[in-house]
Amino acid sequence: MSDAIGALRARIQLQSPSRSEDDLGGGALAWSDQGAVWAEIEALSASQAADYDTAPSIAAYRVSLRPRSDVRAGWRLVWGARAFRIAGVSDDEGSRIVLYCEEERV
Repeated sequence: MSDAIGALRARIQLQSPSRSEDDLGGGALAWSDQGAVWAEIEALSASQAADYDTAPSIAAYRVSLRPRSDVRAGWRLVWGARAFRIAGVSDDEGSRIVLYCEEERV
């Protein structure tokens, strides 16, 4: 992770989940935009697992951005046409927060 402001080159959209119930007792998950921010995205690892006759690949990423107090695990970020689940948030009271994210593709 770099402290240089130029390292934040990727424009991402942060989204939080919201659930709504329908008339039949079921529910739906919707995503609400929480703001567009500049970020540094770094690939960490990739793996593949067989599940129900599919072979999804899962890639892990570290995403650094300017400090925010509202970002939580369970949110997601959207980068272009790609969506990443935020699995963890690390904040050391420094100049950046770090989001540990996963992207799954089937």
